[in-house]
Amino acid sequence: MFAYYFRLSWLSLKKTPILSALMALAIAVGIASCLTTLTMYSVVSSNPMAHKNDTISAIQLNSWGDEDGYSDNNGIPVSITYKDAMALYNSKVADQFVLTFRSRLRVEPMSEGEQATTKGTRLVTRDFFTMFDVTFKSGSAWSDTDDVNGESVVVLSELLSKKIFGEMDPIGKTVNLSNVAYTIVGIVSEKWNLTPAVYDLMGNPFRNSPQIYLPFFNVKKREYPIWGNVSAWRSEDIRSHEDFLTSEMVWIYAWAGFSTPENKTEFSRYMRSYIDEQHQQGRYQTFQDIHLRTPKEWLEIYKVVTEDDKLLLWFSFAFLGVCLMNSVVLLLAKFSRHAPEAGVRRALGANKLSIFLQHLSESIMIACIGAIVGLGFSFVGLNAVRNMYNNFTVVANFSIDTVIFSIFLAILSGIVSGLIPAYKISQTQPARYLKAD
Repeated sequence: MFAYYFRLSWLSLKKTPILSALMALAIAVGIASCLTTLTMYSVVSSNPMAHKNDTISAIQLNSWGDEDGYSDNNGIPVSITYKDAMALYNSKVADQFVLTFRSRLRVEPMSEGEQATTKGTRLVTRDFFTMFDVTFKSGSAWSDTDDVNGESVVVLSELLSKKIFGEMDPIGKTVNLSNVAYTIVGIVSEKWNLTPAVYDLMGNPFRNSPQIYLPFFNVKKREYPIWGNVSAWRSEDIRSHEDFLTSEMVWIYAWAGFSTPENKTEFSRYMRSYIDEQHQQGRYQTFQDIHLRTPKEWLEIYKVVTEDDKLLLWFSFAFLGVCLMNSVVLLLAKFSRHAPEAGVRRALGANKLSIFLQHLSESIMIACIGAIVGLGFSFVGLNAVRNMYNNFTVVANFSIDTVIFSIFLAILSGIVSGLIPAYKISQTQPARYLKAD
């Protein structure tokens, strides 16, 4: 039956191509705005570590000695000092412990004629790869011994590996980074890209994944540029790298992982005793609070999803509503021309439901055509966003979810826009048009 209705709808569309095109275009623009905004919002508002929300935590230690407190985020430093990082790491209380910060290193050319390039680098402890579900194309993370000793080993991204070595498996080979030779032990798959980058949301939460990973404790041997927030509550006389490491500067992001709730309680108890001890030694004078933040809370602290993002999403749906209202008006005009035909069909035995479903099918068909055009518009829109804003490269991506949602929107739009016009024409009285004939 519906095949018959859709065949009638197609014949009707061909009779009024301009009016039908205008309706499809109105719906297409509305659907495109929704798809573009919703695609970006779904990525921005997602929690890629939701499955570990109860088992991993970002650490906040309020070592800020200024009575005015820390001014950013939730009023507590989001990073910790090197001395605190070492103490918590060496406690070995948590089942997993990650220390990390962002840097950039120069990749020296492998042969003459090539240019040196600077790549995003992250210094991490070994547990980073398991805690944040990093997938490897080949090799693996470095060993525990390499981790503790800060050995000259490196994990590269698949993208950088292909750029340097082509399709060759580079495990065991060396790469020169800022004039230091590192042995390659693993290649991270290009499919892994945590979005938002929960492990470090400072600056741009939607940055591409790092190209280079080094053992964190290399910082004991040499100085690395820090591409992140470095701050302190007091002025200190820092003349060497050693002075920096022993200072009250906060710059390291720390995460702990727990296999059981009891382990989390034990770690919280240890942190409290550690702070009390530091307080007795003259540190943590003003504030002594500690926090273990879930990934969900971490995203909220950084305000990854802003009120502007939510408003933009609502505006896009409101715009779709306006487009549907225009479509309703056009459908009323179009269906009113079908009144004589509907009257004759009623006289020949068609009931009101049949007339209603026939014209509702036509509305859904128009909406589906609009959805197809809207998909094209949204693809162009997302591509334009990626080209205009480098920071949105990861966010503005066309996905299968976009296609599925467009189908849903098409059916919903067709029903919503066609409901009133289809109902109105289904109430046509056949006698009026039979007399006219």
